[in-house]
Amino acid sequence: MEAKLFDAACTGNLDPLYDVVRESGAAVLLKLHLSGSVETPLHLASMFGQAEFVREYMRLCSISAHQLSQINQDGCSPLHLASAGGHLEIVECLLEFGKQKSVVEELCMTTDIDGRTALHCAVVSGKVNVIDVLFVHCSQAAKEVTLQQETVLHLAVKHHQHKALEFLIDQKLGSWVEYEYNIVKQE
Repeated sequence: MEAKLFDAACTGNLDPLYDVVRESGAAVLLKLHLSGSVETPLHLASMFGQAEFVREYMRLCSISAHQLSQINQDGCSPLHLASAGGHLEIVECLLEFGKQKSVVEELCMTTDIDGRTALHCAVVSGKVNVIDVLFVHCSQAAKEVTLQQETVLHLAVKHHQHKALEFLIDQKLGSWVEYEYNIVKQE
């Protein structure tokens, strides 16, 4: 059953998802998250950009925000994977699920094994549209540093993401960067 769901998540085929729910009930989907399985169909669908599968899975599963931020064996949540892949529709879907500010913050502030948030992942891959959405939902993630003490600006430079760097400075962080620069300059 799990293999069938995992394959369906990768391809976006909803029929196996509906078959599992019809045969075993929706609770079986939630059991995947509770069983300690680190890789869930939600992770795979988010990584492969299967937005319709993500929506249906979340609708059928009645997943909690904590389970939504569950990390896989690589230390990534579904939001990390969707952000890195530039899957804007999935990012929006995951953030919409957590309509409460505290839930959105939990999703956005969850870090992977390198201490990166979903915003860091979007910056590393230069996904400006995703950066914009994540920034709007949780701007404080931009101030987080990775385990290597890198900010979103460091990561944009390090990974040669010039458009992302320009966007962050011009559209999102300009006044913050100027403020930080002036503090350092005065010391």
